[in-house]
Amino acid sequence: MSNQVDVQWMPGGGKVEEQAPNKQFEEQLVEAMRSEPEASPLALLQGYSEHSVDDKGRIIMPQRFRDLFGRSCVITQGWDRSLFVFHPDTWQQVRAHLARYPFMNQDAVRLQRFFIAPADYVDIDSQGRLAIPAHLREFARISLPTAESPSTVVIVGAPYRLEIWSKQRWKEVNAQIEDATVFQAAATLGVKLEL
Repeated sequence: MSNQVDVQWMPGGGKVEEQAPNKQFEEQLVEAMRSEPEASPLALLQGYSEHSVDDKGRIIMPQRFRDLFGRSCVITQGWDRSLFVFHPDTWQQVRAHLARYPFMNQDAVRLQRFFIAPADYVDIDSQGRLAIPAHLREFARISLPTAESPSTVVIVGAPYRLEIWSKQRWKEVNAQIEDATVFQAAATLGVKLEL
């Protein structure tokens, strides 16, 4: 089975191949963040909420997340057509981690193109709104609302990031998750939930 999921054209004509999640990269990144001297409250991000998209492509960041992010964030492409939202400090760690990989390695270049090329710093206004850039809305299949069809996103918390999903895509991805695949993922990662 190939890791390639989809091919997309970025603004300016650059071609980006969407890759299946790279578990080794994610594990290394989380391990690097864990090695910080002080545990970050960003490691504790969790929760689910739904929000409407306005006609300018803005959404409201939930208050519980807004308090941790402050006045800005970085949004980039995520797995399965989601968007990843990072605190700017966390994003610098992600960038630094990705930059350590050699540019002559095709897998490294793909990861850098996938995460770094589309990334955008976004302000969070005094009302807690952030505007999702058009190229990222297109990637995540988040439409602007119309009179006939409102647009809703799902915002979920995950360690060190938020994920933004179109509500439809969230339902599609979660409909494919079965207990067996969750147990297999836990076994592969060595997760033990024994108390």
